[in-house]
Amino acid sequence: MSLENRNLYVKSEQGHKIIIMNCNRSSLRYRQRNKNLNGKKTKPLKFVSFQEMVKIYKRNPDRVVGPFTYNHTSKL
Repeated sequence: MSLENRNLYVKSEQGHKIIIMNCNRSSLRYRQRNKNLNGKKTKPLKFVSFQEMVKIYKRNPDRVVGPFTYNHTSKL
């Protein structure tokens, strides 16, 4: 499994902003399979391509935020 960090482009929950995340593949796997405290699954991330992020950034730079580091480890 790859442990090197990569820049990923993710839409916010409402879809208005693009978030630049610096994370590794294992962190994303934990995030996608995670459950909230109430037992329900988390909403999946909506990924965006680099070209689409650049296109949105050219139209309105305020809609792109980040980069943020996201590192998560499993409970086990």
